[in-house]
Amino acid sequence: MAAEQLSLLGFEAAPRDKHLILMIYLDQQARVAARAAGRRYQADHQLGGAVFNPDLMHITLGHFDYWDQVPQSLIDRISRAARRLDVAPFEVAFDQIGGFPRNVVLRGGEGLGALEAFQAGLRQALAWEKLDSANLAFTPHVTVLYGQPGAVVTPIEPVTWTVREFALVVSHQGQGRHEVLARYPLAD
Repeated sequence: MAAEQLSLLGFEAAPRDKHLILMIYLDQQARVAARAAGRRYQADHQLGGAVFNPDLMHITLGHFDYWDQVPQSLIDRISRAARRLDVAPFEVAFDQIGGFPRNVVLRGGEGLGALEAFQAGLRQALAWEKLDSANLAFTPHVTVLYGQPGAVVTPIEPVTWTVREFALVVSHQGQGRHEVLARYPLAD
């Protein structure tokens, strides 16, 4: 029964507030550098908005819709695909800030080649599990400031780290909270 029909009958449909995401978290040193870059950009451009919680800073590799309850069968299929990857840890370097419609983000150029190759391999592994790749369009970035457009793209001292794992996470929308369902270490 559709949510509108349930509402007409006096029942409220459960909110679909669980966003299932594959992501790479920044390491501690990168979080500190990213937060500092965001604050400098905010001050330099006299922007409002909120600095993103550094503990939640991440690169989104792909997402799988919003759910009221995430199906275990979907988690299992994503995990099978993730374990199929045989990739060594790799470096990433974000050397620009700005340039997103509603947020300020870290961006990069040549320092993201290994990341882009990794995400393409992940997309292929997910296709083997017959998971829709429509939500896997990839624009590598890390959000550092919410609620303000970062129209001016500015070079920065690169924010770098070695990616050693990625995670399957439920982001609880509007709560500023992530629930890590699984971690997938890269092959050493």
